Amino acid sequence: MKNRTVYRAEDGEHVGYVVPAPETRWQALTVFGYPLGGPAAFDDSVALLEAEGLAVLADRWSVKHGEDWVTCRLVETSPEAVVVQINDFGAEDFGKQIRLERPGPEVLKRA
Repeated sequence: MKNRTVYRAEDGEHVGYVVPAPETRWQALTVFGYPLGGPAAFDDSVALLEAEGLAVLADRWSVKHGEDWVTCRLVETSPEAVVVQINDFGAEDFGKQIRLERPGPEVLKRA
């Protein structure tokens, strides 16, 4: 089994990846490599990406900034990195953009 790039059938838009997971399952990943859902059958992982892969880019997110979690929005995404902008009005660094290389749930999470 190897990683697969997933394109939405209706328009060919890149929506993410599926990668092998334990027990012959597959893990859906966003276009910037963030886990979406849990390990599932290949077809279910592809369906999840087709349904939500791009929509999650517009979701509310939180980024670990120092010791605190602050709300942010995704500004730019690629397979290598994501750029977030802090949009938490109470944050000292409101408006600051931060580049994160392949962030996982320990640094970035959906709010």
